Amino acid sequence: MLQGVWRSDDAVDHVELAAIHSNLSLGPLGRRVVTPTMPFARRRWAPSTDSLPLEYDTSPLAVSEVLDWADAQGECDLDPETGPSWRLSARSTDDGGTVLSLVCSHVVADAAGLIEAAGMALTGSVPPESYAYPISDVCDAAALVWRVSKAALLALAGLLFSRRARSELRDYVRASSEASPHEMSVSTAVFDIEARLSNSEFISVVTDIMVALGQHEPVAINVPFRSNIPGANGIGMATVHTSRTDSLAEIKNACKRAFTTPAGAPSGFPAEMVQLLPERAAAALTSAPGHAAALCSNIGDLPDAVGVIGSHRASTVATRALHPHSGSARTTKILSAYLSTLNGTSTLSLVGTDPALIPSSDTLAEQAHAVLTDRQLTARSWR
Repeated sequence: MLQGVWRSDDAVDHVELAAIHSNLSLGPLGRRVVTPTMPFARRRWAPSTDSLPLEYDTSPLAVSEVLDWADAQGECDLDPETGPSWRLSARSTDDGGTVLSLVCSHVVADAAGLIEAAGMALTGSVPPESYAYPISDVCDAAALVWRVSKAALLALAGLLFSRRARSELRDYVRASSEASPHEMSVSTAVFDIEARLSNSEFISVVTDIMVALGQHEPVAINVPFRSNIPGANGIGMATVHTSRTDSLAEIKNACKRAFTTPAGAPSGFPAEMVQLLPERAAAALTSAPGHAAALCSNIGDLPDAVGVIGSHRASTVATRALHPHSGSARTTKILSAYLSTLNGTSTLSLVGTDPALIPSSDTLAEQAHAVLTDRQLTARSWR
C-alpha cells in the first residue's frame, strides 16, 4: 500500500477537503481491476467511483502524534478488484495546522501514479479517464499465449547451448532458496532534512543507518529506477552492495553498472509468463529477485501541484509504502527508505520490518537521527 502524507501550517476547511475527495474519485485512482472469464486473458482496468468516505477529525492532534496517526491510516481494507482502492483522511493539529493522508493499493498506482493523481485532485485539474480495449479477451489471450510460448521455447533452447544461460538460471534459483525471511514487525520514522540529497547521498545515508542498526557490511540495497526498455515494466529494480567507506562517486558508478543488469526473469524467459500461472506459482517465481536487506526509493522532486492542499501551501510531504495487516507475513527486507523533495527540503521516510534489528519506532528514529547529525544534516523528526 502506498501513502502520501501532507502537512500544512494552515487549517484546511471541510469544503476544500471534500472537493479533493471528489476529484480523486474522478481521477486516475478511480478505477478497479476486472478479471476476464476467458482463461489467459489479461486483467484490465474499469472506471469506478467507489470510495471510502472522507474522514476529517477536527479535534486537535498533538504534533508529536502526527506520524502515529499517519501510520494508523494505512490500517484499512482496500481491494483493487471490488473497490474501493484508496482512502483520504485528515486531522487538525494542535499548532493550528492540518495533516492529510492519501493511501491507495499498490496495484492501482505506483509512486509516480499516486503523485500524479494527487496533484490533479489537489489543484482540481482532473481529466476524464479513458479505458479503451482495442482487442477482445479472446484475441488478448491468444496473443499472450503465443508471445510467451515462443519466448519460452527460445529460452529453453538457450539452456541447451548456453553455459551463461544455465548459470543465470542457477543463480536465480539459488537466490530464492538462500533467502531467510523474518516475521514482519513494522516501525516507522520520518525526517525533514534541510538539504537536497542526491541519489548517491541517499543510498549512503541509508547504508550508515543500516550499519548503525546492526546490519553487516556490505549492505545489499535494492534501487528502483525508471526503465526505458521497450516492452518492459516501467520500473526496473537493481541491487548494489555498499559500505560506509564507499565514496559518493563509487556509489554512483555502482548504481550505473547495476542499472544495466536489473532484476528480472532469468535466462531469456519472458516476464509475461507469470500471467499464465496460478497466483501461488507466480509468486514463487517472482520471489527470487530483490532479496536485498534494504530498499532505497528516490521519488525525486515533487511537482508544484502536490505542494498545495486546496488553497493552502503544504509545508512538507512524505511518501512511502506501508504494510497493513501484516500479521504473520514474512519478508527479507529489513528497512525500506523513501526520499522526496519539496521546495528544497528532502523528506526521508523509513519503514523497518525486522524486530531483531529494529525493535521499535523510537529505536529507528534515534539511530537515524544520530546518523543524520553525524553527517551534519539538519533534520527534524516527525516524532
